[in-house]
Amino acid sequence: MNVYDLLKQRGFIARTTDGSQEKYQVSDEDAVRKLLGEGTTIYDGFDPSADSLHLGHFMGVMALHHMQEAKNRVIFLLGGATGRIGDPSGKKSSRVLLTEEKVEENGRCIKRQVQRMGLLSFDDPKKAIMVNNADWITKMSFLDDYMMDVARYFSVNEMVKMETFDRRLKVGEGLSLLEFLYTTVQSWDFLILYDKYGCKIQVGGSDQWGNIIQGVNLIKAHYGNKACAQAVTFSLLTTPSGEKMGKTEKGPLWLDPNKTSPFDFYQYIEKIDDRMVRTLFGIYTFLPMEQINEIMSGDPREAQKTLAYEVTKVVHGEEEAKKAQKQSKSVFMGNKNEDLSSIPEFDIVKKMPLDEILVESGSLPSKSEVSRRVKGGAVKVNEGKVTDPKEEINQSCLIKFGKSNFLRINRK
Repeated sequence: MNVYDLLKQRGFIARTTDGSQEKYQVSDEDAVRKLLGEGTTIYDGFDPSADSLHLGHFMGVMALHHMQEAKNRVIFLLGGATGRIGDPSGKKSSRVLLTEEKVEENGRCIKRQVQRMGLLSFDDPKKAIMVNNADWITKMSFLDDYMMDVARYFSVNEMVKMETFDRRLKVGEGLSLLEFLYTTVQSWDFLILYDKYGCKIQVGGSDQWGNIIQGVNLIKAHYGNKACAQAVTFSLLTTPSGEKMGKTEKGPLWLDPNKTSPFDFYQYIEKIDDRMVRTLFGIYTFLPMEQINEIMSGDPREAQKTLAYEVTKVVHGEEEAKKAQKQSKSVFMGNKNEDLSSIPEFDIVKKMPLDEILVESGSLPSKSEVSRRVKGGAVKVNEGKVTDPKEEINQSCLIKFGKSNFLRINRK
């Protein structure tokens, strides 16, 4: 099966075809299918606006993995330059501008994170490479490179019709020139990658359609309408209530285990609305569609549990997925209503000894009591038995002390 059809079958694809007569909507589904079948180069961009990717980003990583497995080369672009501007797509107001140092640090964290997951083969440049647009944007001439090679090909009349800008201008919300020009800089990336690596396809979330198509147009402006540059966008996952998938009361569902513990990650997926389960199986797991259909024909609750385990396994590895699964069963054995909100929480900003945490949180009356329980084998951290009451805790986790007593640790 062509990988394009595989992605479509599994629920990734939102748009590639010419859906209207608007000038900038010019992508071609058949051309995309042909390129991916023959083997081409694709890129997706990730602005390092935080020090971790979240569940929404993960769809792009999974799609790149599928395309790489089909003998295409993928480019993971870190927006070291664009990340300082902030993509205005879908935003109601201007982003807080980040310093160069913060963006660089975030980029390093994301690079380590993506490499840790092992879904993209960066050890073989014929399969996957990681680039940073700061490497070329910060070295370009404003007049010769940007104004003459990029800006002059953009029509303000066309740009203000883009959904993000049109909506903000109609309701009188602020729009800075910095944000307005973001599209031109992202388009520049596509042109650079087209020239240097022969990159023919840019992919991204459906909110990126206008930005990506502007990049296609820039390439055609340089090389003519026969230039082979295509756009593919992925569905933006939303809950039945219309909220973005992966948003929690505490913020995004991060892929970094120190920001969202594997247990909390598992719990979020396990509690997902059952109307979302089939969609998430297709996008966030590697289970064959036949197996997914079989799972979905059974008990809905078991399907949610299987989904939680499989997604956690892909993101955090099999060992952490098994731990999270075991913790979940352990918690629910002592919490018949399966209401995690009833479990006390304690925040830490740096590593702390276990006995201090249990005493300061009010979970146990004294350090001697902590020691007594540890000696009796009654204290566990993420289902691992504790042997030292002074064991240092430095990440989000679940502490169990007794048959049905729990404390959730949130690392800030």
